[in-house]
Amino acid sequence: MRNRIKRLIVMAALLLACPGALLAQEALRVELQLEPPHLDPTRTASGTTAEATHLNIFQGLTRIDRHGEVQPALAKAWDVAEDGLSYRFVLREGVQFHDGQPFDAEVAAYSLRRLLDERDENPQRHLFQALEEVVVLSPLELSLTLSRPDVLLPFRLGLSAAVMVHPVSVHTNTTQPIGTGPYAFVAWKRSKGVHLRAFDGYWGESPAIEEVLFTFTPNRLELESGLAEGLIDLYPDASSLMAHMLFTQRVDYVIQDGISEGQVIVAINHGREPFGDRRVRRAISHAIDKPALLAIYPTASPPLIGSHFSPRHPAYVDLSDRYPYDQARARALLEAAGHGEGLHVTIAVPPTQYAERSSLYIASDLEAVGIGVELQRITWGEWIERVFTEHDYDLTIVAHVEPFDIDIYARDDYYFNFHSPAFQALWARIEAEQDPARRNRLLEEAQRYLADEAVNVFLFMKPQQAIRKAGLQGVWGDAPIPAVVLEELYWE
Repeated sequence: MRNRIKRLIVMAALLLACPGALLAQEALRVELQLEPPHLDPTRTASGTTAEATHLNIFQGLTRIDRHGEVQPALAKAWDVAEDGLSYRFVLREGVQFHDGQPFDAEVAAYSLRRLLDERDENPQRHLFQALEEVVVLSPLELSLTLSRPDVLLPFRLGLSAAVMVHPVSVHTNTTQPIGTGPYAFVAWKRSKGVHLRAFDGYWGESPAIEEVLFTFTPNRLELESGLAEGLIDLYPDASSLMAHMLFTQRVDYVIQDGISEGQVIVAINHGREPFGDRRVRRAISHAIDKPALLAIYPTASPPLIGSHFSPRHPAYVDLSDRYPYDQARARALLEAAGHGEGLHVTIAVPPTQYAERSSLYIASDLEAVGIGVELQRITWGEWIERVFTEHDYDLTIVAHVEPFDIDIYARDDYYFNFHSPAFQALWARIEAEQDPARRNRLLEEAQRYLADEAVNVFLFMKPQQAIRKAGLQGVWGDAPIPAVVLEELYWE
């Protein structure tokens, strides 16, 4: 409360000095492209839900900072047993949810047990399969017992799927989210935006910005018009906007260059013929001119990738030249696989700008080697249902924005329908390896395995060029997780 009073005094002084400028800055408008299906990040794989709610409304026991490092959050400390089979977490005192309910070890245990419950359909439940038992030691102490060592557990507990929820409000979080974060939910009107307000009872430092409105504009022309008129304070993902080059000439906007953790790929459904044939997958990889795809970004130069791994990680191996653009090689592989007369595929294209624009290049490249293409433009909701949930697709173009998610290739039920006992065994070794150097060598092996199998067509890392008002500070340069972290923002 003391911080709130101090901020109000400062705001009043600024109002006397510059009333017009302050009124324009009272509510921060953050623009995102896709409207979320709902607002509970524990129930959807939608990156937009995480961008708006993670670290703003909801928090986890740990958090990932702007450098991709694990930091304390609702747990102020933790330790791990020598055998790696148990963790003890010490929670913060005096934390409450936005509706006044207290946060304690019982609530934390409920959240973790719910995360593991198949009936709750958490899209990242597989990340916590090593978690065997959750025991409350005291009101502020929690013990986690594992069936096998998992050195990645503190990192995973900082992801949006592992945020803490209260049993009283959990069933309405999709439309009325209630968490422990610095911002409380006010309202959400479809096509009008999600309104948040700084929470008076927040356990941490009060955020500098009181009111925030997340708006969603899938139409590129409308989005560029809103930016041109100065109606938007922050657009965190402007890399593929053609018009954003114009903002380099404006003194009221700043463009920040960064990179996300999003691996942009052509995902391949291994459960459909002929994609179970590695020669066909390799042919598709050779057929696509990956450097030419970067033309969709007017000023950014994101790195090409050759496996499902971020160049930011110390174990990264540059495999971007594993399948160079080679139409003759692609045709030869298709012929060897029995498709010398060509084949026909469909590409499910979600409404993201990178997917819509790159799909035209990819379709042209595939048709040049005899692969007929039908582009199926679908909504984000349709993509989640058809592609991600029902696995009803041939190919699709998508950015996997969750950090360090190479583990998805060890899942039999994932939407790629890729089944590899060899990779699953390799991943089990990675999770159990306590020594960082040895673990990194195993991660290098994992990258090479996926590249050799041509599991998907690995394209490039999704850039993160943010357009922000010149006076807005604290915007993350890179995006190690899908989140717009409001509590670090302030007006200069």
